[in-house]
Amino acid sequence: MKKAKIALILLLLGLAVSASAAENRFVQFNTAVENAYSKYRVALFQTNKDDMEKSAQANQAFITLWVQISESFSSNPPEVYSSDPLWQQTIERIMEIAKKSGEQIQAGEFAEAHETLEEIRDQLSGLRARNSVIVFSDHINNYHKEMEGLVTMPLSPKSIDSKQAAAVDRQLAVLEYLAGAIQQNVPDNIKTQEKYQALEKGLFQSLADVKSALQKGDAEQIKKAVNMLKPAYAKLFVNFG
Repeated sequence: MKKAKIALILLLLGLAVSASAAENRFVQFNTAVENAYSKYRVALFQTNKDDMEKSAQANQAFITLWVQISESFSSNPPEVYSSDPLWQQTIERIMEIAKKSGEQIQAGEFAEAHETLEEIRDQLSGLRARNSVIVFSDHINNYHKEMEGLVTMPLSPKSIDSKQAAAVDRQLAVLEYLAGAIQQNVPDNIKTQEKYQALEKGLFQSLADVKSALQKGDAEQIKKAVNMLKPAYAKLFVNFG
């Protein structure tokens, strides 16, 4: 009887250790991706500013970290991704994108490099979505997607009719909801940082400015306020996205 109890205890301990190891590997992967992604965000930001040196440095830093991720996880993914048929393809595709953007940066093709880099965000989002994984970056990305729809609206600074104003108002409501999701899901280690708090405040202020301009019915102010949504988002993204 005692031997059976000891065997059961050892089995349970073994299962606990196995579960802990699987969880740790998942955490290790997420941490590695977050570190690489921080370099990626800088590369994306700097290509938008046509800065060759900073763009190249950040892009190469991302590549270096992604090589490490590939070596550690490509053939042995964390348990949550183990059944994903596109796992290895995604890891390899991200490296291809980064190398291509590096070539474009060296050629001074910053707009092209920026557009190329955008796919990395989509690849990572798609990987997580397929496997029911949600991280803070996903909330940042959801906001970005809807924001782009608003800032690219063909709004005239001289005259915005009631139909256009209503369209802006509808899109603004979506952005307000998504900004709320960002605020509600920010990790504890980030939300206590003064820099994050200031940038989050700036994001909400940019939305409030659009609402204020709509209420005044001033076409020029509406256009200006909509244009300011992107800088407020970009600051938050490059630092914490």
